[in-house]
Amino acid sequence: MLNSNEKCAVFLDIDGTLISNSFIIPERNKKAIAAAREKGHMVFINTGRSWGNIPPVLHEQFDVDGIIAGSGVMITLGGETVHRASMSGDLVKRLTEYAFEHREYWYIFEGLKRVYVVSNNIRGRSDYQISLEKPEDYTLMLDDEIQVIAMGVKVPEDFKEAFADEITVFQFDTYADCVIKGFNKATGIEKVLGLTGIKKENTVAIGDSNNDYDMINYAGVGVAMANSQQSIIDIADYVTSSAKDCGAAEAIEKFLLK
Repeated sequence: MLNSNEKCAVFLDIDGTLISNSFIIPERNKKAIAAAREKGHMVFINTGRSWGNIPPVLHEQFDVDGIIAGSGVMITLGGETVHRASMSGDLVKRLTEYAFEHREYWYIFEGLKRVYVVSNNIRGRSDYQISLEKPEDYTLMLDDEIQVIAMGVKVPEDFKEAFADEITVFQFDTYADCVIKGFNKATGIEKVLGLTGIKKENTVAIGDSNNDYDMINYAGVGVAMANSQQSIIDIADYVTSSAKDCGAAEAIEKFLLK
């Protein structure tokens, strides 16, 4: 059982949890995070976005103890990188070839530095993206570290079979995040607890989507947003308000600030 008189850790998803329909973190969420840290607790972002796909405007608003990016692939603690992994060059090459063979979907290759999109992609962000025009352009990604590939489709069985030993697929309603096999948001939490000494039972994980399933199931207290997918609500210990109603702050206040 969580003991708020001891040091605790909060792990927050970004999209649909910390923020709603913009890249502006609501003031109530910021105040709850600040109050929890002032009380001696630690607060971490735990996102499926790669480091390079976290918009700069969000980085500027984070006042937290660390960030878990790419569903556990990269971890920072106190501003220092303590863990980092990436897809091999050969895997990136084969994923790029698959993308160009199936141009009916959109693809975003999410790296440490920036994002790379197949040229017909409608989801790209012109401010920090690089366009891939042909399969051979995978070489443009070799000086980066690709952590995630997002696909605009319910992932086909042939993709799952081809990359089953290398990729974990987190499926959403209209797209999917594909990350390095063996990593998820719970493995990220586990590494953080090993470095900080915080007890597993004194953790709160707050999220809304299928890639939050592992961390909500793992944490001492798993919190689902009211706007969560049903699979997340089904396993949560507590359902808080929606992202637009600052449900993240509500949960922090309930479990750590009373």
